[in-house]
Amino acid sequence: MRDEQELLTMSQRIEAFYRQSGGPRSPVIRRLLERHLLYGKDHGIPGKREEFTDAFRDVFLQDHSTRALVLGLFKLKTAFQEEWNAYLDALRSQGGAREANADPADRRVR
Repeated sequence: MRDEQELLTMSQRIEAFYRQSGGPRSPVIRRLLERHLLYGKDHGIPGKREEFTDAFRDVFLQDHSTRALVLGLFKLKTAFQEEWNAYLDALRSQGGAREANADPADRRVR
């Protein structure tokens, strides 16, 4: 019974929102929703739009049984990203060295 009342209340709230803002296609709605996502009490840090990944991460970091796994995955991701960036930097520096050492006669003119 309580769930039905909450659903009905949510439906009534949505209808009232549309009536007050000028209907479902009103440009005002986008601005209101964006403001709510940035500053709503139920959406994380004020001024920062909470994304799905933020909410997902918070759930697993707050659970003591999954915290170590999530932190380990974050460290693995960071280490992988650093290695990948080092690899790309090495490729870029090799490309620059090859061009500097190349014979000008070998370069094609387009």
